[in-house]
Amino acid sequence: MAQNDIIKELVEHLKSLSKTDYYQIKIIPNSSPEIFDSKLGGLPYWTPDKNYPTNSDGEQLILLAQINFEREKVDSPLPTNGMLQFFITNDDMLGMNSDDQSEQNNFRVIYHEKINYNINKEDVEKLNIPTSNEKAGEDFAIIKECKISLEKGVDYIKYGDIKFDNFLKIAYKEVFKKEPNKENIYFYVLNDDERNRLDQELEINKSNHKMLGYAYFTQEDPRYDEKYRNYDTLLLQIDSESKYVKWGGTGIGNFFISKKSLLEKDFSNILYNEKFRYLY
Repeated sequence: MAQNDIIKELVEHLKSLSKTDYYQIKIIPNSSPEIFDSKLGGLPYWTPDKNYPTNSDGEQLILLAQINFEREKVDSPLPTNGMLQFFITNDDMLGMNSDDQSEQNNFRVIYHEKINYNINKEDVEKLNIPTSNEKAGEDFAIIKECKISLEKGVDYIKYGDIKFDNFLKIAYKEVFKKEPNKENIYFYVLNDDERNRLDQELEINKSNHKMLGYAYFTQEDPRYDEKYRNYDTLLLQIDSESKYVKWGGTGIGNFFISKKSLLEKDFSNILYNEKFRYLY
């Protein structure tokens, strides 16, 4: 069998083994979001009766993203009602603690099970909440506020995800009808051309804004650290793109949760990872 045919078959097995539902986040260009919309940045939905999230220095956090599940068509394990919000600090690490990426001091994930549609923009503005609009042109992740929507699709494993090696090992055995002679198949069994072809077939460099599915990493999946192994579900991923988002210029941000916590709508235990891309 020709080399390209072998890689193609390997990819098909990988896709068959790893396929899972996810929701692609689509940016709606030139939109003017309201406080109840699913969106990136801007003035968040909030009610005056709740304490607004602050960081370890007492500074108010800034909205990264919010999803109104009552305006999106989603299925379990995501909520089908309420509002989910992601807040971060505008510091050098954009709210991530590299020593403990689950510490919600400089970032916060908040779920409103019920949305009060009687609240208006003026009510929220009275709370003097800082917004991404005020940070445009500086170092905040959101360049420009925009409305978003969710579209259901099918996602496949990509190199870098902690589950990739196991899926590749199973696929290799199915294609070659034998055990690999090395533990790390990607680096020590496949050659450079085969790896490049595999990556291309899996669309490893595709831009990704999503909920659920598989994460993309500019560096290493933090879940290789044993203390983060329980965060088995990608809750949110926002990638860099020229008009709307930048993570240190060209990085990516992702939030993980355990599937059990997601089903219980408990967002108190989240793994937050944001990393820039290495430039060579």
